[in-house]
This record gives sequence, structure tokens and C-alpha cells, in this order.
Amino acid sequence: MKILIAIVAYNEEKNIAETVKDLQQHNFGYDIVLIDNGSSDRTAEIAKKMEIPVVAHCINTGSSAGTLKSYFLYAYKHDYDIVCQFDGDGQHVASELPKIIKPILDNKADYVIGSRFITRDGFQSSALRRLGISMFSWLDSMIVGYRITDITSGFRAYNRKVFAYFAKDYRHEVYDTSQLLLLSHFAGARIVEVPVVMQERKHGVSEYDWYNAVTFPIKGLITIMGVLLQIRKTRRFKHGLED
Repeated sequence: MKILIAIVAYNEEKNIAETVKDLQQHNFGYDIVLIDNGSSDRTAEIAKKMEIPVVAHCINTGSSAGTLKSYFLYAYKHDYDIVCQFDGDGQHVASELPKIIKPILDNKADYVIGSRFITRDGFQSSALRRLGISMFSWLDSMIVGYRITDITSGFRAYNRKVFAYFAKDYRHEVYDTSQLLLLSHFAGARIVEVPVVMQERKHGVSEYDWYNAVTFPIKGLITIMGVLLQIRKTRRFKHGLED
């Protein structure tokens, strides 16, 4: 299997070198690319000096969800079999990568979410954010019919069936992880969660500020309703989309 690790980052010059080193030290045969979400600091420059390919957005998309289509298309165009998202803020741990890749290698899943909340080890995020995560995890679980505990987790892996669908057949933006999960589910993806350990960022601040805390529930509900309205038009993987 040809595996790509896509680091997503926005203004992470204080974290990116350590993130790359962690991935390089635990590399079991994967390639790495940085998706720079319009950084105004030296994030991309540092990655290039460490010989990491960079795909740079000219503007910030507003959240890491805006990087999805970029690394899906990159993985599709470069003939990868699996792509994993890995956040550039230092919260994800490279030694945990085999946990989210194994279900795909074993052909037990098409889409894997690394959850902080199954075993509750490691960094658990703030109380306010956990409340929002719990609410939308419950709502999405009710819709798909199986339990999701960490809907906003950025530590995820996808097989080619999933990322090819979004790279060439779904011609719209993906605004959040609920939308991604529901679209994948209705298209026929086998989605599973696995327990992972994350750590708190050492430098900088999250893009999830007070404004996002206020607007997140509103935007989340709108995207969920949008997906539900598209169910009948959602193409399924069996219709020639395995690629």
C-alpha cells in the first residue's frame, strides 16, 4: 500500500519542525506532504527546508476542513492507496498512526477516525469544546446508526475509494467533519473509530476561538441539514467510483 501523511497547518512555525521530526522518526514507509492553509509565518519555509513537499493555499479557508479537498486531490493525482490527516500543531502523535491505518489495511474500513474519547487517555480538549463535540457526535450517530464519539477529530485515514470520490466526483466544498462523515456514509463507506492518544499543543493557539465557538453549532446544523437534503442525489461507491 502506498501511504500519504498530509500535515495540515496554519501559522505553526513553532510546532511544524517537531511535528515533521516526529513523523520522520516513526516512518514505516509513508510519504509526507504539507498542506499550508494560507500561513503568514514561516510554516511552509521550515517544511521545505526539511525537504517536505508543500501545497500552499493563497488564503486561509477558515478552518482545517478547507484543506480536505487539497490533500484528497493530491493523494488521488499521485496514486496513493491511503491518505491520513495529521495536524501540524503537535497534538497528533506519529506512533499512533498504525492504529488508524490498520483497519484499512485489514479491509475492515474505508474511513477511520482516531478518537480521544474511547479510552479517554491523553489530552481531552477544553470543557466547552467537548460539549460541542459530544452534541454533534450524538447527532451524527443518530443519523448513521452507529456510535461516533469524536466527530471533530482531525486524526483520520481514508482509502482510495473515499478520497477519489471527493477528489473527482463530489464537486463542492467540504465545510466540516460532520458533512464529510455523512456524505461518506451515504455514499457507502465503512466508517470505524479507533482509540488514539493525543497531546496538548505546546506553542500557539487553536483556530477554534470564541467566534468559532459561537458559530460552530449554527454552521454544523446547517451542513447536516444540507447533507440530508442531498441524500437522494448522493452517488454511491459501487457506481464505478472504486477507481
